[in-house]
Amino acid sequence: MSGVLKPCLSCGEPTDAGSYCDDCQPKRAPRPPRASRSAGYDTAWDLLSKRARRLQPWCSDCGATAKLACDHSPEAWRRHDAGLPIRLQDVDVVCARCNNRRGAARGSDQGGQGSQTEREGRMSVGETILHRGGM
Repeated sequence: MSGVLKPCLSCGEPTDAGSYCDDCQPKRAPRPPRASRSAGYDTAWDLLSKRARRLQPWCSDCGATAKLACDHSPEAWRRHDAGLPIRLQDVDVVCARCNNRRGAARGSDQGGQGSQTEREGRMSVGETILHRGGM
């Protein structure tokens, strides 16, 4: 590297290869899978989320247009757990702040999504688009 020899941090032998000599270079552990992947978010989810945010570029709760995300309905998780695809009508576009306010990503029986009465007043992305006369 720089031509200046430094002691290896492991064995103390002089090296110009950085902090460790070639023999003592630490092996990099394989990266663990992304937490979102292990939680059930796959490529199909990525595509659905992107489509929903493209069709409805505002938060269903507050109207914000920045930091948008898709929120699952309890039906979305039921379909996911049954091995069925999550549909556009099973998600809702919300900003990060409103998504955090709604709580955990799992259904209301697991502490997320707000109360049933709170969800009744909201339309899913699919319902919003149909209401506007799209699709």
